[in-house]
Amino acid sequence: MAAASERQDESNSHLGLLYRLYRTALLRFLTRRVGHDDAPDLLQEAFIRMARAKTDPHSVRNDKAFLFQVASNLAADHGRESRRRSRLLTGDEIDAILDIPDETARPADAAQARLEGQSLARALAEMPPRRADAFRLSRLEGLSHQAIAARLGVSVRTVEAEIRMALDHCAERLGRTQPGR
Repeated sequence: MAAASERQDESNSHLGLLYRLYRTALLRFLTRRVGHDDAPDLLQEAFIRMARAKTDPHSVRNDKAFLFQVASNLAADHGRESRRRSRLLTGDEIDAILDIPDETARPADAAQARLEGQSLARALAEMPPRRADAFRLSRLEGLSHQAIAARLGVSVRTVEAEIRMALDHCAERLGRTQPGR
């Protein structure tokens, strides 16, 4: 029993010596990596891990290298944890998100949009092919009048007229009035 107690005292005195030798350098090292506030906690954790490692006398060959490697690993873990925490939403951020109004379509709105889409398709089917094509290229594909004219082999003025007539026809079929008319 006395031998175990002597080994414990020897281990503690060795750990105390390591603490006195490397505390300042390790604290400076950790402060540069994680900042002044968190460095003392990580320093303490590094020495706790050294104490655990010293229970097996052959596990640590170079005390200084071991301590600095443990400190480096702790600093890296701390950085990863800080980044993970910074990605989490705070209570205020969650409340702000929950206060955003829901602008998704209600079922009635979706049904109305479907009906209007069907009416528009019927209105396009009633038009001459070039007029319907000019309308689709302009309103659905977003092409410029010049690009439509080149694709259809007509003048820009003809494209403008075809689109205007298509808009009038669609507005009439959908029961809407054209602005300014």
